[in-house]
Amino acid sequence: MVLALALLFVGAIMQVSWPDATTLDNTTNEDVGNALFGESDASGYGLVMLFIGLLLLVALLGGVFLAKEEEE
Repeated sequence: MVLALALLFVGAIMQVSWPDATTLDNTTNEDVGNALFGESDASGYGLVMLFIGLLLLVALLGGVFLAKEEEE
């Protein structure tokens, strides 16, 4: 069973037409950083991502608190 699944995966990977390195775009890490955080303090999504991260942290801690059983 495992061998059949492995052969299926290998066959699927071999059928994919992977792009050549020459056809990829020239996006750099600096471009991604500028798009994410902006080039100045007033632009970008850095502050929004910080607030979303804090909101998710509070939701996770609240879920743990609500799921905790109370001892009597």
